[in-house]
Amino acid sequence: MIKIEHLVKNYGANCAVDDISFEVQDGEIVGFLGPNGAGKSTTMNILTGYLSSTSGKASVSGLISSTIRSERRS
Repeated sequence: MIKIEHLVKNYGANCAVDDISFEVQDGEIVGFLGPNGAGKSTTMNILTGYLSSTSGKASVSGLISSTIRSERRS
C-alpha cells in the first residue's frame, strides 16, 4: 500500500507539493497525472526516499519515506 498524508515540500519560498493526501491499495492500478510543475516527480522522489518532505508522511508497505531514505544509504 502507498499512503501519503498531508505531504508538503517547499524549496525556500516556493511550494512544490502543497498538502496532498491519497492512498493506493495493494493490487490497485492508478495514474498520477497533472500539468508540468504540479509536483508529481517531487512526490515520487519523496516516496522513494530520494528527497525529504517539509512536512507530512509518505509510506510504502508501512515503511515511512525517511526510513526508506536511511536504508538506501546502507
